[in-house]
Amino acid sequence: MAPTKEQAGIDFLHPGAELGYWLAVVVAGYIGLVFALGAPHILNQRIEVGEVATQNIIAKKSMQVVDELATHRARDFARHAVSPVLKWDHSADDRIITRLNKALESGIYSNSYSTEQKAQVIQSTKQLLKISPLLPEQDQKQLQLSALEVLPANWDAGLRAQTAHLIAACLESNVLLDTEATKAKGEQAARQIDPVMKEVKKGDLIVPRGQVVSAEHVHTLGTVGGNQERDTAALMSLCISLLAAFVLTGIFLWSYEPRHMFSHSSIGLICTICVVTSSIAAFAGAQYPQFIPLPAAALVMTIFLGPRIAAVIAMLLIIFLYTDSLVKLPDLIALGTASMFALGGRISDRQHLMLRGVLIGLTQAGAYFAIVLLTQSAHSASELIADLTLQLLGGLSSAIVAIGSLPFLENLFGVVTPFRLAELTDPTQPLLRQLEDRAPGTYQHSLAVANLAEAGAKAIGADANLARTGSLYHDIGKLVRPVYFIENQLGNKNPHDEIPPEESRDRVLAHVTDGITLAHKYGLPKIVQDFIPQHQGTTVMAYFYHKACLRDGTENVNTSFYRYPGPKPQSKEAAIVMLADVSEAVTHSMRDPSEEEVEAAISAVFKARTDDGQFSESGMTAQDLEKVKKAFGRVWRTLHHERLKYPSTTTGRMPSPPDSVSPSPEEGCC
Repeated sequence: MAPTKEQAGIDFLHPGAELGYWLAVVVAGYIGLVFALGAPHILNQRIEVGEVATQNIIAKKSMQVVDELATHRARDFARHAVSPVLKWDHSADDRIITRLNKALESGIYSNSYSTEQKAQVIQSTKQLLKISPLLPEQDQKQLQLSALEVLPANWDAGLRAQTAHLIAACLESNVLLDTEATKAKGEQAARQIDPVMKEVKKGDLIVPRGQVVSAEHVHTLGTVGGNQERDTAALMSLCISLLAAFVLTGIFLWSYEPRHMFSHSSIGLICTICVVTSSIAAFAGAQYPQFIPLPAAALVMTIFLGPRIAAVIAMLLIIFLYTDSLVKLPDLIALGTASMFALGGRISDRQHLMLRGVLIGLTQAGAYFAIVLLTQSAHSASELIADLTLQLLGGLSSAIVAIGSLPFLENLFGVVTPFRLAELTDPTQPLLRQLEDRAPGTYQHSLAVANLAEAGAKAIGADANLARTGSLYHDIGKLVRPVYFIENQLGNKNPHDEIPPEESRDRVLAHVTDGITLAHKYGLPKIVQDFIPQHQGTTVMAYFYHKACLRDGTENVNTSFYRYPGPKPQSKEAAIVMLADVSEAVTHSMRDPSEEEVEAAISAVFKARTDDGQFSESGMTAQDLEKVKKAFGRVWRTLHHERLKYPSTTTGRMPSPPDSVSPSPEEGCC
């Protein structure tokens, strides 16, 4: 029976566990972003009027704000200062005339006036009512004086005085207050009052510790954004929006970057960067928006995941920071412009990265300056210089954060930068030097595999640097027991000729476990370590299986015992290295082959591995395999272009094994 992965010393999660781990990373990232972006809604507690401040409450930023309390007072005064709007009550006029008629026809007044004089009294009163509205606050003396003005001048003084007294006694207010019109007039007057402004400086003491919070305190804190209620509706809206963003990002990854879709390392890296960036924006965005590491986030994701993913995530971050009001628009535009600049251009080494950091700082400052000019914002020369300096320093700090975080992110998520891959391919690396010294044949084989794998990866748009690095280290375990692999025997006696196939199988299998042990010892990144077991997948050690079949009979040999424990290639790069490994071994063993023979041999290798199901978990498509096969052929022709076409030659040294297994010399024993 084949050993388990644990027995072989290989640590890989079960597919179900992998999915569970991936889901855990996604859920943790979602919750982290909810708390990061929702911090203003979750943590802010409203200070109510009448409470006693438990600590000094100071202003967190300097700005001109509307003094809501003073503005309210000024507008309220204007609202109540308007004169009332009155409307004529004609029913009161009728009542006055009726009352006056009764008075003239009764008592002493009936004999005091002639019929003509009575008519003149009524006419004079009607004239008085038309020209002079009677207000409730008018007293009798004022009314009598008004009545005297409309009475006939040729009457004697006594009669005029008596009549004025009679008319005043019959009068009542004939106007009503027009409530709606008066209210509208007051509101119009209030609207004409400009807001009262006050300056709040950063560090100003708003409420001293131990003081009772007043309404004015609450208004001031509310104006500067320091006294907001927990907005449950806004928090729920954020949760729904984030869920939609996760779904859309998943669709994008599935469609355009499938190798990152179910990679818990990639998802964990994206979520961590987003959570850190959003948290800094939530807690420092109001005071120090220039130092929000949005360009750093874009730069790091570009290095690890490529510009396409970085662009999508950066745009989503910008949208959420804007809609959640964590950063003012001018600063966010400057940060967004610097982030877009961080996406462009190839970064080939750390010097290019440092230069990119300087340019990011200049871009951020330049974008902010352009916004100031376009919006004609009020800035003094000193304020503008100070703001531009902060923008420049903010951009530079983003680059510094990005550069400094790379090693930590590499170790934390098992991902590597192109710079780290370039370092690992340096021939002076300790493991590669040991491989060259102790297993020179394997070292040369690895170099040849690296050339094939790099070309194959480029042909399908996979990570060529990763494929080359994985190729150089895929057989690193052979330096522990180099003599058991034919490329290192240099014509000496093959030790497998003298030991049973079961023991040979154990010795060859050990190059995988030994390789993983060395990789751990020398600190190879996890993504590079994975090539060591995955380049063999679950393939059969055909030579030893065949040898056992010849000895014991096919029906008495368990094929699974001679299979590598796997796992199968989990990425296109690992699949390419598997194909490059066996293709190089097969073509290397051929004696002066023709181009057609090489192409046929490579095609047979591809078909055998495909039929064996080795690429079922790698994401490789039939189109990818065809492109890789053509790339391998081009590399072989480039290296052997001077060869003449020779007649067909044999490519194996042993009789054909049972039909279920095709022998290949990659085991290094024949």
